[in-house]
Amino acid sequence: MRRIIFAVTVLALISLSFTNTSLSRLFSKSVPTVVRADGNNLFGMGACSKLTQETPRTPECDAEIEANPLPELVHPVEYDEKRDGQGHPRSIMLPEKPLPFPIAWQKRPWYFSDAPGVLPADNDWTNARLIGHYAMYYAYAVVEADNALWYLIGPGQWMKDEFVSVLQIPERPEEVSGPWVAIDVTQQTLVAFVDDTPVYATLVSTGYWILTETGLFQVYARTLSTTMSGPPGANPPEYVLPATPWVQFFNHDEALHGAYYHNYFGMKRSHGCVNLSPGDAEWVWNFFEQTADEWHPSGSDTFFVDNPDKAPWVLVYESPDVPVSVTWSTNE
Repeated sequence: MRRIIFAVTVLALISLSFTNTSLSRLFSKSVPTVVRADGNNLFGMGACSKLTQETPRTPECDAEIEANPLPELVHPVEYDEKRDGQGHPRSIMLPEKPLPFPIAWQKRPWYFSDAPGVLPADNDWTNARLIGHYAMYYAYAVVEADNALWYLIGPGQWMKDEFVSVLQIPERPEEVSGPWVAIDVTQQTLVAFVDDTPVYATLVSTGYWILTETGLFQVYARTLSTTMSGPPGANPPEYVLPATPWVQFFNHDEALHGAYYHNYFGMKRSHGCVNLSPGDAEWVWNFFEQTADEWHPSGSDTFFVDNPDKAPWVLVYESPDVPVSVTWSTNE
């Protein structure tokens, strides 16, 4: 959420300068052209990459899926009702080595289809087809049909893109080092990095009523808790949210912060801020805290950081509409 801040803070924010950078170079991998329903899909070169709308399932693809189940991932933040309220943490620790297929979250419960662009029969909208809220799976293939992307999430199981968030891994901008985060406003995800290596990922909610600005920024102020109100210019405010936790400002009045008042992560919802579950927001706070002696030695009791030019970077970007196969570097 955006918030109305005390006038003195607003004036201070206006005086700050922020760094933006072109995002076009962040994806050095060529972005595959989306494949129409009469062609192959874009993920990889294996058996599932040969599926189409007309041939939505093959024994060879089924075997590939069976040989490549989603591994058991570490979830670093457990739900705590007192801390998290309505917001459920959806974070994972990323393994050291890249995975063979992109990870995806089910951001809204929905029913899988037998083929891209084909809905279940009228009498087949059953619980057996229902994929629950925030289930995780591999996206084994993707095919465009009826002006939408459809992801293969299991043998003969296709899910429309409006119900899916697919994890993407951008490259590190040249000026960035140490701990930093990337927010993908297309897929509504956050990835935490140490240099080139992604270590953590979760779902977020970025701006819907007011779009979150894309660009490359640094944390310049933060507070353990504050009251959020807004939207900007509303008098009286339309919302007042006391005790908003783990707030880290990176672009004027846009901040990373915990949202205990909703559970719609993976979908745009805010007035410009980057909403996380409180538990995930705390994790990001502690992740940045590792280097706080370099940029905020006075501690969390002061609002503005001491050395914003040394503070952690926040990249806000739009990934390609058609996700690319995921690769990443390690520090080995």
